[in-house]
Amino acid sequence: MHRSRALSFAAVSEQLREARPRRWRSTWLAWTALVAIDLVSRASYLGPRLATARGALNYLAASVALWLSVRLLQLAPHRARLALFALLVALPMAIEWAVFGSYGQFVAPTDLSLFFESPRVVFQAAGEGGDRYGSLAVFALATASALLLPREVRPLRWWRAGVAALVLAATVATGAVWWRASPSLGHPQPAFACALAGLMRRATVEAKGRGRIAVPRAAAPAAGGLEAPLPNVVLVVGESLAASHLTLYGYDRPTTPRLQALADRGALLPFRDAVVMGPHTRTSVPYIMTGIEGPDPSGRVLRAPTVTQYAKSRGYHTAVVSAQEESWGELDALLREGADSFRSGIAFAPRVDVMKGADDLIVLEEGVLPALRALAAPFFLVVHMDGSHLPYRSHSPPSHKVFPEDGVNSMGAYDNTIRVTDEVLARLFEALRARDPEAWLFFTSDHGQPLGEGGAFYNHGYQSNVVKDPLLVFPPPSSDRATWRAIAEAPASACDLMPTILHLMQAAPLDEAPTDCVDWLAGPPAPRHRVVSAFTPTYVEEPTMLVLAPGGGRAVYDMWRNTVTLDDGVPRPLADHPLPPKIAARLGAVD
Repeated sequence: MHRSRALSFAAVSEQLREARPRRWRSTWLAWTALVAIDLVSRASYLGPRLATARGALNYLAASVALWLSVRLLQLAPHRARLALFALLVALPMAIEWAVFGSYGQFVAPTDLSLFFESPRVVFQAAGEGGDRYGSLAVFALATASALLLPREVRPLRWWRAGVAALVLAATVATGAVWWRASPSLGHPQPAFACALAGLMRRATVEAKGRGRIAVPRAAAPAAGGLEAPLPNVVLVVGESLAASHLTLYGYDRPTTPRLQALADRGALLPFRDAVVMGPHTRTSVPYIMTGIEGPDPSGRVLRAPTVTQYAKSRGYHTAVVSAQEESWGELDALLREGADSFRSGIAFAPRVDVMKGADDLIVLEEGVLPALRALAAPFFLVVHMDGSHLPYRSHSPPSHKVFPEDGVNSMGAYDNTIRVTDEVLARLFEALRARDPEAWLFFTSDHGQPLGEGGAFYNHGYQSNVVKDPLLVFPPPSSDRATWRAIAEAPASACDLMPTILHLMQAAPLDEAPTDCVDWLAGPPAPRHRVVSAFTPTYVEEPTMLVLAPGGGRAVYDMWRNTVTLDDGVPRPLADHPLPPKIAARLGAVD
């Protein structure tokens, strides 16, 4: 009898020990911990956004996707569950937290593409701008949340597991293809899954753009009736150059003494109100070369012919010389189109990457000037500079360190890079004039740098130092200077270079590939809105843009949040200040 009672007591005690964890461990508790980690780590960002209906719904949808992920993970064997949880939940949360802390947004499909293109560069950038300890803390806390799950869970019936998987897949697919889903407002774990799924959409868009429209040889109509001799043309694309730091634009340091001397004698005309195409190289250079303006979510730029293709069709001898490693982002595929010869930075330096190309002065001596001498007329030469990219100190040799550098990315280090650009352009101009006094030389930067404007030091956003373009034209002596001075005072955009150069080449854009930009030589341009946008599949595909009204007003549109910010700096609903119809139509354009 006593033995039977003892056994019963032991059995009850064992049942209590087994039941005790079930009382406090649960899927809901682990899910709550994961949501709490995100809410605490991004409180200042999420607070005002969760107060809006759209923000709350976005986060709710992401939270549902997170719960489904956690619940489905529990179907895995207990021994594998912790490893899977760390890989599929904790690691994405840590990655997203690190990226958000540096850039204010989550990982995009293009960021994943960049990682596979050059992991070393991605890790280097993350190491310079990220919070390593914060990322480790998020990873550790998220992994520890798995300990809140019950050791044993009731299996889901097959149809329930199937429905949960379908709902989860639909949520992730929506976040991957619908930019209004706004993964930046969602939880980082589903947002990372959306980015992975978005790679398939990106691959589809890029595959569609593999076949760039061909330009029939000599099929383009002449711009003005009787054909004159075709002029030689050189287009130089700079890197990360802010107009406000050029002496030409009123800067108090002598950063561009040679160019200033050329401007003083009328050989150079700086455009006073020009803007870039996008805040990054890959959101700008493709649009300069094709004359397409954003926003461009459908990827029209991937199909549009380049100015080099048009030049080749007109019988030009074409060449591209770059200081950069152009395979980053497959810019080499764009620049090779129509080029008889192509040399990238790897031809001039044993080790180049997205942060540092070959030295511009070396590329000038070994690549640009030899090409200028060797090309038969008529020729079209494109030069892509190393320029003024971060880290600034490494972009100028000791001979050009005129200003004191009190840091790798100090203002002195940045201004010294501009002294290099000043010499390269001045010497290229002299060599071009010696070869052909009637040749044309154009210069545009791909984008600028914020240089502390608004507390920012990376070219992310639409600060004036990022978007104002130091656009320079070196017209030949026979040109009408009065006309060009008037053109240089009018509002302009970097993509206007493409149709203007086509005019000089006595060519015109194909009917099936019209440009969005203005031919300066076709007469006084009508008032227009100019767009600077990162909404393009060539890089971040971020649904934002800066729209400059004909009167000069600025409006930053955030299509993620359906807001627009005007000159007063106050975000307001998009319905209060909708996009101009012509620009809004591009959001739904299908090429």
